[in-house]
Amino acid sequence: MGKTIKKRVNEAEIKASFERPRVTALLGARRVGKSTLLRGYMAEHPDRKWVFFNMDRRDERLRIADQKLEQMIEEKALQRIGKGAKIWVAVDEAQKCPELFEQVKAIYDEYKDADRIKFILTGSGHLNLHQLGAESLAGRVELMHLREFNLKEMASLLHPEALLPSDSVFNYLFDEAKLQEFAEKRRPFAKILTEMLPIHMVWGGLPEVLEEETPKEKLRYLANYLQTYLENDVRAIESISDLSLYQKLMKACAEQTGSLRDDQRLINALHCARNTLIKYRGYLVATMQYQEIFPYINSTLKRIVKSPKGYLINNGLVSYLTGVGDYEVLNSTGLLGHRFENWVLNELLTWTDSLIESHEIYFWRTSGGLRLILSFQWGQRSSRLR
Repeated sequence: MGKTIKKRVNEAEIKASFERPRVTALLGARRVGKSTLLRGYMAEHPDRKWVFFNMDRRDERLRIADQKLEQMIEEKALQRIGKGAKIWVAVDEAQKCPELFEQVKAIYDEYKDADRIKFILTGSGHLNLHQLGAESLAGRVELMHLREFNLKEMASLLHPEALLPSDSVFNYLFDEAKLQEFAEKRRPFAKILTEMLPIHMVWGGLPEVLEEETPKEKLRYLANYLQTYLENDVRAIESISDLSLYQKLMKACAEQTGSLRDDQRLINALHCARNTLIKYRGYLVATMQYQEIFPYINSTLKRIVKSPKGYLINNGLVSYLTGVGDYEVLNSTGLLGHRFENWVLNELLTWTDSLIESHEIYFWRTSGGLRLILSFQWGQRSSRLR
């Protein structure tokens, strides 16, 4: 990345997890900056004994498949585990190696009481993406998330001179006085943030997209991003037998972002079986490209059978897949509202990643069905965003 951002909004929480003894898994869609954050953390602590593996490397995957993880760690560390300095093990794209997790569990369990080893795993998908035995890490792993840049991070990247306050507006929704104080602190940056919002609604928050200078260059990056995602991430999933159908599903999800999910319409358009649709859409969720938000109903069982709204999370990919990447066109055709919902969802997801309390995001629909409102709930508190 050419430009740099001083700090990600949830960086403190993520690095605090790095310092705790349990295994840390840092998850997020590809190219959101997970490896950059991890390598920055490693550079901040050069005195520590670091060992780094990348599961994109076939030779390393094969050795781990041969039950050689402990040997590989000791070879790179030039010492036995537990016989010298604490070893810090970073594993990139961990979800691509099915055999990794049982070995991490065994090593962690053996040395956890002495605090002689720390594992930090990163992945562009949920840990069980490839039917892995990630449940073996239950009780041993802290799951942390890194999203694409939110509005503040985008402003900090493109306007590094702007020293924006770090707190989130969502923290003050129940305190009118503090909310007004928050707005006053943001007033000097109103012009920059207002300029950034249309960019986010058209191009999303992938760091490298934001660094591209022209719309043509941004579209070229997104085309390459999509191709790499399909060829590297999706093709590696054994049960995905039709890559073309998967890409068509992504396009359909892009076109319907912000709309109520209509499975029968999708089945008719894609000419696929319902089970295939459910399976492929599940992998879109697992690779952190797609999110479904259910309506708020005061019953979990009822909520399951009500149609959710679907979001292809990155607005840049929505622009590329739909061919609509002009703000004025979006505004004149009435499509801007769905992009705005997508942006709000990204902001909410980034904020809820920092919450310890149990939380959920829902949408609220009035009885007339004309107004859609994102609703979120954490702990015993809830609010709605019109």
